Amino acid sequence: MAERAGGAGLQVTERIVRVLKAFSESGTALGVSELARRLELPKSVVHRTLTSLVRTGFLQREEASGRYRLGPEAIGLGLAALGRVDLVEIALPHMEVLRSRTGETVTLSVRVGSARVYVAQLVSPQDVKMTVEIGRRWPLYAGASGRAMLAMLPPADLEQHFATVQLVPLTDRTIVAEEALRASLAEVRAQGYAVSLGERDPWAGAVAAAVITPARGVLGAVSVCGPLPRFTEDRVAAFVPALKEAVQGIGERLGAAPHVLPVS
Repeated sequence: MAERAGGAGLQVTERIVRVLKAFSESGTALGVSELARRLELPKSVVHRTLTSLVRTGFLQREEASGRYRLGPEAIGLGLAALGRVDLVEIALPHMEVLRSRTGETVTLSVRVGSARVYVAQLVSPQDVKMTVEIGRRWPLYAGASGRAMLAMLPPADLEQHFATVQLVPLTDRTIVAEEALRASLAEVRAQGYAVSLGERDPWAGAVAAAVITPARGVLGAVSVCGPLPRFTEDRVAAFVPALKEAVQGIGERLGAAPHVLPVS
């Protein structure tokens, strides 16, 4: 009887791991039916597992769609595994100030291999605003946050990215020609921030800068993002000083000397 109980417990644990891994690999919200097909499990079993994971905070259920996505506990574990468990807590006060100064949504992303993941956001108070999906993966080369991090990687890591990642367009404005992307990254390094105008989402604009410390390298990126028509050249330029202050402040709080970004 004990062996049977132990075997059942192991099956439950393995099923939970498979479910969480499916969300991690998908990088987006999933429904019960879709997840059951992926894992080749009965829908009733998947539903019970999802309910348990929601109750413990490892998943969240979207009320509007009924789909599920990674919750704060899962994201916290991921940050701990990356050695960045302190990043969100330290970043949030600086993100609050940045949101109040810009009036736009402010996000925090971290690098996971050749991708980036949103780990926190503070939503704009305006009626028309941008929101992001926490826990969703996006390629580093597409969008301001990704390019802000990619540009600041050590040369060997950057070359590894170009050697292994296929540049696939997400919109008609995504930079997918290697020469053009390298030129864009050089510009980001020179000015200390990246701008995206419809690169990842055709309706969204963003300006982002990397969070960097000398001891720990690139830890993440903070972005100011919103509807594309509001991201005019003048407004982006106005956002940059506050953005640079935010990422520098986060770097200082992370216990290292500040990474000084050039003011342009």
